[in-house]
Amino acid sequence: MNNNNKLLWGSILLAPAMVFCAWLAMGFPLELQYQPKTRTVLLIILLIPICEEIVFRGLLQNELASYGRLRRTLLGLSWDNLISSTLFTLVHTIYFENILVLAIEFPALLFGYFYSQYRRLIYPVLLHIWYNTHGLLIYALVAH
Repeated sequence: MNNNNKLLWGSILLAPAMVFCAWLAMGFPLELQYQPKTRTVLLIILLIPICEEIVFRGLLQNELASYGRLRRTLLGLSWDNLISSTLFTLVHTIYFENILVLAIEFPALLFGYFYSQYRRLIYPVLLHIWYNTHGLLIYALVAH
């Protein structure tokens, strides 16, 4: 298995691991504390990831990548990815506080990494959908 496949599988397995840790931290709740409406679920799980990935990967990261110097890497991450992912995270400071923002930067870098590697939006979109699904589940477990 090559490194990209290992990273992809690690990325996929990280989201359910985060849900499990949140569930453990909450003392094994058997009921969801928050039950979102169908419209909210569709918005968070489908529409938002598709739109954000079009903007931050398809437009912004792609445009930054057109500047050759930004395609160079730092620790395996291209500068176009680092910049677009950081902007992605900064936009999320509107909705999330302090440490939660750091939990957004890591997946954002993963989404950008797979976009850099394959230049196809399908990878970051599917990963984003996967992470938002699990993030919503975590929120449903721990919301008061």
